Amino acid sequence: MGGNHALTEAIVLDSWLEKLTTAGAYPIPCNTVKADALEGGDPKRGVLYCGTHLPLRRVPLRALVEMGYEVPVIVADPGNILGEDEFTVPGKTERARAIPASRHVLMKIQTILEEGGAVGCLADAELGGPVSSNVLRIAGKAGARVVFQWAERQQDGVIDIYFVNPPRPFNESEEDIEVNLEFLRAVNRRILDSLGWEDQSRSS
Repeated sequence: MGGNHALTEAIVLDSWLEKLTTAGAYPIPCNTVKADALEGGDPKRGVLYCGTHLPLRRVPLRALVEMGYEVPVIVADPGNILGEDEFTVPGKTERARAIPASRHVLMKIQTILEEGGAVGCLADAELGGPVSSNVLRIAGKAGARVVFQWAERQQDGVIDIYFVNPPRPFNESEEDIEVNLEFLRAVNRRILDSLGWEDQSRSS
């Protein structure tokens, strides 16, 4: 990581959280700082939980389980799926259902959302990569609500978790999508900057 202590530490912590979870349940010091986006939604509408490839990106899933919300179907790289369709929840024995990322996955996401289900996915392909509009556009077509989520580790070791409404949660127009994308890019840039990430191409 080019001698970047903060970024290296964050990525190593992510790896350890995953490895420890395969051995069983354990506590994680978490604090759900903002969760108003989880309240008041139309239960008949699907929900898309959207984040990016930031460190600790799986931890919000743990918060959803602990708070008793519907566990979303997770879109994941095939290498991160256990067995046929299981995805680990950090520090929990519970498992989410997973579907592999593929060229057909957007159709599967749309179907789940149109049926009122919940999906969790990332809007970029890699850490620091460009943020794509595709999944927001699918959510708009399905009439689903979007919730942005991320987690940040504080100096005392506690992980703060955020569930935030985008500026325009229903992505009903291309303008809505672009406004929401810029919001997500700004969050992504801020957190990567705090970790010392130097790749300026991430804002593309």
